Amino acid sequence: MGQSCEKSAVAFRTVTQLAALSKGAFLSASAKLLSKVIGLISTLILARLLTPSDFGVIAAVSIALYFFDVLGNVATEQYIMQKHRLRSCDLDTAWTINLLLKCFIFVLLAGTSGLIAEFLNKPEIASGLMVVSLILPLNALKSPSLLQQKRMVRYGGIFALSVAEKLIAFATVISAALLLKSFWAFIIADVSACFAGVILSYLWFRKRPRFRVSAWRQQFTFSSWMLGKNLVGYLRSQADTIFVSRYFASDTLGQYHLSRELAMMPGHYLLAPALEPILSALRDTVKIRDYFYQQVSTALIITLMITLPIAVFISVFSEPIALTLLGNQWSTAGSLLRILGWLVVYWGVVYVLEITLIAQGNVKELFVFDMLTLICILSVLGYAFMTSADIASVAFYRVIAGVGTTFLLLVIMFHRHLLVTVGVFMWALLIAGIAGLSAWIVTFVNHMFVTGNNATLYENIFVLGGAGICFSLLFITAIGGVLMLLKNTKTATQILSIVKASMGR
Repeated sequence: MGQSCEKSAVAFRTVTQLAALSKGAFLSASAKLLSKVIGLISTLILARLLTPSDFGVIAAVSIALYFFDVLGNVATEQYIMQKHRLRSCDLDTAWTINLLLKCFIFVLLAGTSGLIAEFLNKPEIASGLMVVSLILPLNALKSPSLLQQKRMVRYGGIFALSVAEKLIAFATVISAALLLKSFWAFIIADVSACFAGVILSYLWFRKRPRFRVSAWRQQFTFSSWMLGKNLVGYLRSQADTIFVSRYFASDTLGQYHLSRELAMMPGHYLLAPALEPILSALRDTVKIRDYFYQQVSTALIITLMITLPIAVFISVFSEPIALTLLGNQWSTAGSLLRILGWLVVYWGVVYVLEITLIAQGNVKELFVFDMLTLICILSVLGYAFMTSADIASVAFYRVIAGVGTTFLLLVIMFHRHLLVTVGVFMWALLIAGIAGLSAWIVTFVNHMFVTGNNATLYENIFVLGGAGICFSLLFITAIGGVLMLLKNTKTATQILSIVKASMGR
C-alpha cells in the first residue's frame, strides 16, 4: 500500500513537472512570437515614416553595437542553465561579472565611436553610437531573478516583462519617428525600453543582487571558448552588411539591410517553429545510425518544402511585395529581395545541419564549418570589391557563398550515406519544379486579369493576397499528390505521419 502511494506521488510530480515545462515552453514561444509580430508591424510603419537612409544609419549602428555585445558575452545565461546545483553566490557572481564587463564594453564603445564611424564610412553614426551604447550596461542591470526564473521554467513574469518592453519600444519609436523624422527614433526607443525593463524587472522580481565574484573562475573556465565562436558567428552573419556599410551610401545600406530582414522573416516565423519538435527528437535517435540519418533527411526535405516555395514566390513577386510592404521610396528593395529571398533556403538547411552536428556532439566540426563559410563569404566580398560590383551583385555573391558552403557541408556529412544525399537532392529538384510551375501559372493568370501598372496600395494588397492564396493551393495540392503517390517510401510515410500529427489526427 505504501509503495503504491509512493509511486502515485512520483507519477503526480512527474506530470506536474511536465505541465510546468509545457506551460513554460508555451509562454517562451508566445513571447518570442509576439515580439516578432510587434517588431514586424513597427518596421512596416517606420518604412513609410522614415527614409532608407535612416534605416541605413541605424543598420550601421546595429552592426557596431552587436559586435561589442558579442565581445562582452561571457555566456552568463548558458552558465547558469547548465549548473546542476545553483547557489546564490553563483547567481550573484554571474550577474556581477556580466555587469562589470558590459560597463567596460560600454566605455570602450563610447570612446571609440568616432573611429568606428570612420571605419564604416558613416560619420553620422558617431553620436548615435555613444547614446545607444547605454543599452549594454542597462541590459546587464536587470534583476538576476530573470535567470533564476528561466532556470526554474517560470516564464510568466518573463513573458509579461518582454511584452511590456516591446510595447514601450513600439509606442516610443512610432511617436519619436512622427516628431523627429530621423534615425534617432530607433535609438530613443531602444534606450527607453531597456531603462523601463530594468525598473520593471525589480518591480516584478523583488530579489536584489549582491556584488560578489567569489565563483568567477568557474564561469570564465566555462565561458572562455564562447568568445571565438561568437566572433566567427558574428562575422559570418554580418560580413556582407559591414561591406555594404563601408562601400555604399546610407540609402543603399538601408535598402539592402531591410530587404535582407524581410527575406529572412519567413524562416524565423514559420520554419523554426515547424522544425522544433522534429529536431528535438534527433538527440534520442543519434545512436541508431541509419534511422538517425533518415530522420535528418526527412527534416531537410520538410525544410525544403517550406523554404523553396517561399523563395520562389518572393523571387517572382518581389517588386509588388516591396511596394506593398515598404512604399514607393524603397525603389531598390524589390530587385534585392528577388535575390536575397533565396537566403531563407540556405538558412533553413544550415539550421537543420547545425542541430544535427550538435546532436552528434560534433561541435568542433560546426566551428570549422562556420570558419569555412566565413572564408567563402570574405572571398566573394573581396571579389566584389575588386570588380566594383553593384549592390545587386553583392547580394548575389552572398547567396552563392551561403548555398555553396551548405552544399559542401551536406555532401561531407552524408558521404557514407550516398543514397540519402541523392534522395534529398531529388526531392529538392521536385519541390523546386512544383513551386516554379505554380508560380508560372499564378503569374500567367495574374497578367490576364491585371493590366494596369499604376495600382493603388489596396489593389496591390488584393492582387498579392490572391496570388499568395492561389500559389499556396496549387503547391500544396501538387506536393500532397506526390506524397500520396510515394506513400510507400520511408520519407513520404514520415512526412505524412508528421502532417497528420500536426493536424491532430
